[in-house]
Amino acid sequence: MTQTITLMTETINNLWLMSYGIIAGWGITFTMVVIALALAFVRTIALQKRLTTLESRFIAETRDLSMRITKIDGKLP
Repeated sequence: MTQTITLMTETINNLWLMSYGIIAGWGITFTMVVIALALAFVRTIALQKRLTTLESRFIAETRDLSMRITKIDGKLP
């Protein structure tokens, strides 16, 4: 009888430990996914700002080149 109660108690204890492990695993997985998404979002914003800066530089250089060409065309007969 004592052996049966001990076995049942150990089994219930093992089930609780397994449940805690599953819950902890889900929590860690969820936290890692949230961190990964946040990092991806921050990197996307940084890349978007960099792309906008490069696009602005390109537009400015194209405009300057066009003005120089127009100036040269005006000087030619």
